Amino acid sequence: MNNSQQSLLTRTSERVTKLIGVVTTGVTLLLWIGVSVCYLWQPDACAAVTVYPSWCWFVGGLFLALILLRAKRQRVALVSIGLWFVFLVVFADTPLSLWRGLWNPPDVVAQPGQIPLRVISLNAHGSSKAVAALEQWQPDLILIQETPGAGTLREVGQTILGENSGLLAGVDASILSRTPLEPVASSVNYTIGKVRVKTGQEVLVVSLRLTPPPFRADLWNPECWRAYRDQRIHQRDELQQLSRRLSELPTDLPVIVGGDFNVNPRDPIFRELPANLRDAFTSAGVGWGNTITNEAPFLRIDQVWCDTRFQPLRVIAELSEDTDHRSVIADLLLEPGKE
Repeated sequence: MNNSQQSLLTRTSERVTKLIGVVTTGVTLLLWIGVSVCYLWQPDACAAVTVYPSWCWFVGGLFLALILLRAKRQRVALVSIGLWFVFLVVFADTPLSLWRGLWNPPDVVAQPGQIPLRVISLNAHGSSKAVAALEQWQPDLILIQETPGAGTLREVGQTILGENSGLLAGVDASILSRTPLEPVASSVNYTIGKVRVKTGQEVLVVSLRLTPPPFRADLWNPECWRAYRDQRIHQRDELQQLSRRLSELPTDLPVIVGGDFNVNPRDPIFRELPANLRDAFTSAGVGWGNTITNEAPFLRIDQVWCDTRFQPLRVIAELSEDTDHRSVIADLLLEPGKE
């Protein structure tokens, strides 16, 4: 190859590299703006984007930054990485829980007049073994989704919670308690019960499982976007039905709602829950709180919510047995007589 040919190849290579850099810069900017708007406003039409945890898009942004580095656009790549870090910090699910997990805060000790209540939520995937394995955590309440049969649950409950244990077996969501349970309401998606806890107070307890998403990733297909939009609307309707049912019950009873919400924890459908309920993990979560899948958790779809009469002490996600979900273990304090 003579000097002329080599010079031509060099110029061609530089042009291609420059073109790649320009195109990648444009794609990066459009993607960052697009997903940021989607996560900020959360319109139903963009549910196909926000169904993924924010770190998924962050990883995609880093991949584009690597292409920019290879295209010799270092400054643009560094700016891109900075923008994606801002996106992650702003839209990540409770990053403070990771910090709490790093410095390992000491266990909170209950004050006089306060009695801790341990609540566990688990999608058991129909496995009684998964429920029985929770005995090691000494729960007071177990909220179960994809529930095993009533007969099996009764045996498991008596084994791990005692002969006086309570059971409310629903179609897809059940409740086990260390003390007897009184049925209040139920539907295909949820079971509501009333239980008297250690403080002597009665508490309303809800176990629920919202309809699962369509599990599609073909974002180039308009039908995928419509499927996720319709799913968002359907799940919102399910939470609205639950909230209406709760509004019909006595307001003097503290409330715990837990289960498999089958949705990104920052999804707008949570606005349909009663205003006095809060996600216990937001204020007291420790470590990596994601629950699906059990072996490689990437999203926190299993949660425990409680009203303002409870003080969340510590909430963690732990490996489970014989199911594809991790369990959510929440320690809550209820002050006797607090309104």
